Amino acid sequence: MVNVISVSRRTDIPAFYSDWFVKRLKESFVYVQHPFSRKWDKVSLLTNDVVAIALWSKNFAPLLTKLEEIEKVTKNLFFNFTITSNRELELNVPDSSDATKDFIYIAKRYSPAQLIWRYDPICITDKLPFEFYLENFKECIEQLKGHVKMCYVSFTTPYKKVILNLQKYKKHALLEISKEDKKQYALQLAAIAERHGIQLYACCSDYLLSEKIKKGSCINGSYLSRIFNTPINSQKSPTRKECACTKSIDIGAYNTCPHGCLYCYANADKTEATTAYENYNPEWNSLCINVNEDAIKKDEQPALFIGLK
Repeated sequence: MVNVISVSRRTDIPAFYSDWFVKRLKESFVYVQHPFSRKWDKVSLLTNDVVAIALWSKNFAPLLTKLEEIEKVTKNLFFNFTITSNRELELNVPDSSDATKDFIYIAKRYSPAQLIWRYDPICITDKLPFEFYLENFKECIEQLKGHVKMCYVSFTTPYKKVILNLQKYKKHALLEISKEDKKQYALQLAAIAERHGIQLYACCSDYLLSEKIKKGSCINGSYLSRIFNTPINSQKSPTRKECACTKSIDIGAYNTCPHGCLYCYANADKTEATTAYENYNPEWNSLCINVNEDAIKKDEQPALFIGLK
């Protein structure tokens, strides 16, 4: 069965693991562990089994020199590019001026139709009011205008670890904002976006929906079918509440992203994520771990791993 490969919601593979990703494409497979059942799957990356690749990143720069290698598997590439210019909470993310240049490069190489600009999450704290994000949003649009058609927004989910990290590392207090206030904030962004020919979408936030703000689908099989002119599975496969994404296979792993974003839900521990990155080997057959294939065939779970766990 042909699949959309997601690279990756769980970590930033383009920024930190692009060598590993290209190696996996050359070897035509990758092992992926289900984050809840802990079962392992061997995912084919053969050209005939991959209909499209959805890429997610805050920093695509390391991947740009490898696009031709990726295109040997499929030219159907779709980019979720997060640019918020929030260095206060995104500790290791490159300067937004570099990111916007890379965004424009991708838009010109492919098409704005193959790019989502993600301005999310909007993390309102006692030190970062909405007015900060409003001005920031305007500045981003000034740099991206003419090269972007879709912008996805959301507000920070108040997970306990997010609240603790904001306080621990930056002495920020996450503010409780009503859904109605968030909707009014989002409508202000939508009005600015509309003036520049950009449609605003809400990601997993149905309370934001209005005539000006549409429901987002970060991986949308029907949309990908249209822009790539090829049949793509449009079966709904939500990753969380109010998610409208369609079926894909994510090849990433949690607790492996060293960006250090304080609002991150994908890392249980910042130090563990940094250690995983520092010790990974691009030759391994799964991200930040090497899987003993014989053990998988025998279903010997205790003997699965070689190298870093």
